Amino acid sequence: MLLDTVVEHLPSVLRTLLFAIPLLKYGPVVRLGPRHLSYTDPRAWKDIFGHRAGDHISLKENPKSDMFYRRQLIDRDGMDAPNILDADREEHGRLRRAVAAGFSDRSMREHEGVIVRCVNQLMRGLHRRTEMGEEVDMVKWYNWTTFDVIGDLVFAESFGCLEDEKTHPFVDMVTGSTSEAAAFVAMKYAGLGKVPGFKWALNKVIKFAAWDSFKQMMIMMSNKLQHRLDMGQERNDLFEGLMSKREEWNLDLQRLQSNATIIAAAGSETTASLLAGVTFHLLKNPDKLKKLNDEVRSAFKTSDDITIAAVNRLPYLLACLNEGLRRYPPGRGEMIAGEWVSENTIVEIQQYAINHNSQHWSDPFAFKPERWLNKIDADLGEAKERDEKDIDGDRLEAMQTFSVGPRNCVGRNLAYAEMRLVMARMVYDFDMELAERSNNWLKEARVYTIWKKTELFLRLTPVKR
Repeated sequence: MLLDTVVEHLPSVLRTLLFAIPLLKYGPVVRLGPRHLSYTDPRAWKDIFGHRAGDHISLKENPKSDMFYRRQLIDRDGMDAPNILDADREEHGRLRRAVAAGFSDRSMREHEGVIVRCVNQLMRGLHRRTEMGEEVDMVKWYNWTTFDVIGDLVFAESFGCLEDEKTHPFVDMVTGSTSEAAAFVAMKYAGLGKVPGFKWALNKVIKFAAWDSFKQMMIMMSNKLQHRLDMGQERNDLFEGLMSKREEWNLDLQRLQSNATIIAAAGSETTASLLAGVTFHLLKNPDKLKKLNDEVRSAFKTSDDITIAAVNRLPYLLACLNEGLRRYPPGRGEMIAGEWVSENTIVEIQQYAINHNSQHWSDPFAFKPERWLNKIDADLGEAKERDEKDIDGDRLEAMQTFSVGPRNCVGRNLAYAEMRLVMARMVYDFDMELAERSNNWLKEARVYTIWKKTELFLRLTPVKR
């Protein structure tokens, strides 16, 4: 803690030099194991994840590592069907094409009513709690909002979190299993899964400790999916693409449920994490928050004016979200970043490392939305590709939070639509202040596959007009 305090008060130049020491020691690629390389070279994004064309072995995409994306040590009795996240190249392509239309810009405009309804529920709940004089935990409220949105867009009914002001068991399962999942990967990486009797023993422990609750969760998700199936009519949502291919592709209930669950989980928690992260950084940087307040409050006369199309015209809001993504981000033999890598090597890019690398960013540990202004596509939120730093000393394309290539995040349009609407309404409706007990929120967070966050308490004061 003392070291953190000292670092926070160092001049930006000295702080940058301090955090550059590991880079000077290790360079842009680090070997984490005998066949495991980690990169902070921006060229590696395309080399590892980029699109390929052709059937020759050197032209096929790098497959996802079984170490991290296949079934872990637990035997789920056939309940772990392949889904869009871990499917092989051919099946992933089919699933991706089926759901892509539901995540398009056009579909986002069609889904706007669902998103706005949930955002309005969020605002009503926060106003009610504020009138009661309570500090509010925005980690919880953001999670409730994003899970309710995705529930409606996948299962045709929300999870009811905002209405009940209560966390749904599915939300608890997604947000509460991060450390356990990371532990399973670590055990597999260490080779324990191959130790005779270890997998059997672990299965026994898991089934004794959590199997009943897990099965109840799967039954609950099955019932939600059945509700969607029983509608018997076309519904242009995130799941309609797979529904329309159900008979043609012989998609059984298990496979539909697996895909519905992963879409619901991936399309909610990560967005809520970013909203919490950017809120914290804005409140830690009052000058940045004031700029955002001025932009949002001068752009709209009433909250009804805050729409998906309207928030797309707020450059500083997008810059804040992109800076939040940077600061708080949820094989075969070939050339990667100019060097030959042998076959069967795990290759990766650690987002936090590349996003805070002083070779790519000026003052990398500062929250500076200005680094993104007038340099990105307002609709896509992307930086133009370049081979060198911009005039401010930043190489913006080093940040690829949604990844690149055929497996990039299909939900980025939904994420940006939600993030812009929610953050615009938060700023429009409230003056926000960080509660004393949440001053060290970022330092108390832990990173597994996703962030494991503590409560983020805020004091909210309704803006008087």
